[in-house]
Amino acid sequence: MIAAAIPHPSGGPGPELDEAELLEPPTTAIDAVYEKLLQAIVSGAYPAGSRLPAERELSRQLGASRPTLREALRRLGEWSLVEPRRGSGIVVRPYRDWSIEVVAPYLRYGKPAADQPTIPQMVLDLLSIRRALVVEVIKLTVHRIPKGGTAGARAAMARAWSLRDSTKYVGEDFEVMRQLSEAARFTPGLWLLNRMARMWIDAADEIKFALRPPVEYVPTYTKFFDQIEAQDRDGAIQTMTAYLDRHDAELSKLLQVLA
Repeated sequence: MIAAAIPHPSGGPGPELDEAELLEPPTTAIDAVYEKLLQAIVSGAYPAGSRLPAERELSRQLGASRPTLREALRRLGEWSLVEPRRGSGIVVRPYRDWSIEVVAPYLRYGKPAADQPTIPQMVLDLLSIRRALVVEVIKLTVHRIPKGGTAGARAAMARAWSLRDSTKYVGEDFEVMRQLSEAARFTPGLWLLNRMARMWIDAADEIKFALRPPVEYVPTYTKFFDQIEAQDRDGAIQTMTAYLDRHDAELSKLLQVLA
């Protein structure tokens, strides 16, 4: 669950890198080729229905080995961006067929056509999906969470608050709902939240927002957890829905200014 977002201070120093971030694996040749092709497709350089150059030619253009190119194409296929067609080679699939994981790179590289939503609108739509998912998870899990089952979620909330000035806040914020789903043994919901969390974290990074929880973050979540413990399903839903509505509205206003 994400609170209101504010632009990162222009010209200000970025967040300090911790040891784990400094030790992230370097970009591989496959990663580099994949990113180049991803950018070309998402930006429209290769429009829907177009055929990519033959493998030998594309390898030459990208300065990559053919095995490296094949792996990059396989990854693109996982997101339904391209597909092999007999007699046509590798063809770019229509925009409407792409997988939701394309959201983050689309925010970075996309050039929406006149009949497609703007980038700010896509962010708002992503928020709407997140809000609907979170509320539905609450509806399905409140009665299944045992007494004391909010302990993990409360700990995640505390970590999120302690990281409120860090980019890691977003991940811990989503961990709250993951903990509740796990406590309720709602595994499909947990896995769906995993996917949604990754998409939003990547998307938030692409649009360069510094995400911060509001001052009401801890009191609101504490009330929410207490309502769950009391099996107050309607109260818990109302508390979190109102919270998300308020801060999504704030983000909407911000996006309209930045658009």
